[in-house]
Amino acid sequence: EKIIVMPNGVDHSLYHPGYAADAVEKAKRRYHIEGEYYLYLGTLEPRKNIERIVQAYARSKKPGGPRLVLAGRKGWLYESIFAAVQELGIERDVIFTDYVADADVPLLMSGAKIFLFPSLYEGFGLPPLEAMACGTPVVTASTSSLPEVAGDAALLADPYSVREIAAAIARLEQDEALRQSLIQKGLERAAQFTWEKSAQIFYAAIKSAAAE
Repeated sequence: EKIIVMPNGVDHSLYHPGYAADAVEKAKRRYHIEGEYYLYLGTLEPRKNIERIVQAYARSKKPGGPRLVLAGRKGWLYESIFAAVQELGIERDVIFTDYVADADVPLLMSGAKIFLFPSLYEGFGLPPLEAMACGTPVVTASTSSLPEVAGDAALLADPYSVREIAAAIARLEQDEALRQSLIQKGLERAAQFTWEKSAQIFYAAIKSAAAE
C-alpha cells in the first residue's frame, strides 16, 4: 500500500507520425539504409536478444524483401551477433549503424516497416512505445515488463523462440489489416504515456507523503 507506480513517458514532440518522407530518407542515407527495412534500436548486448532477431529474420526473409537494420552502439558480448550474421550468410541484408544520433532515432523508427524488440529483460521498455508513437507496428517479448507496456498494441512473441519471432514478422508481412490495426492501436497506446502524467503522479505522491 506504500507503493505508487509511475510509468515512463514518451516525448511526443519527438516521437510522432508526422515526419516528412524526405526527412526520413535523409536520415536513412546517413546510415546507408536503402529501401524497406525492419529495425532494432538499442545497445548490442545479450539481454537485448539480437542474435535471435537475426535468426528469426533469416528464417522469415524473402528475396528482395526488407533488410534488417541493427542500430546502436556495441555493448558487451556482442561478437556472437556479428558471427550469426556471417554464419547465416546474410551480410548483405543486415546493416549495423553503430551509434544513432538522438535526432535521427524517431526518423529511423518512422521509416521502419516493423520495429523488433523481443528483449529478454527490461525494467520498463520505452523503445516499443516510442516506435508506436511514430506509427510503426511492433513485435516485442511476451515476458518481463514488455506485455504490460505494450498492451494489445503489439505482437508478443516468446523471446526464447526464434520460430515465434519469425512467425510474428511473417504475420505482419502477410496481413495488412493486422498491420493497420496495430499501427492505430499503437498510436492510441503510446498516447497514454506522457511525462506530464508521470509528473502528476509523482507530485501527488509527494503531496500525500507530506500530508501524512
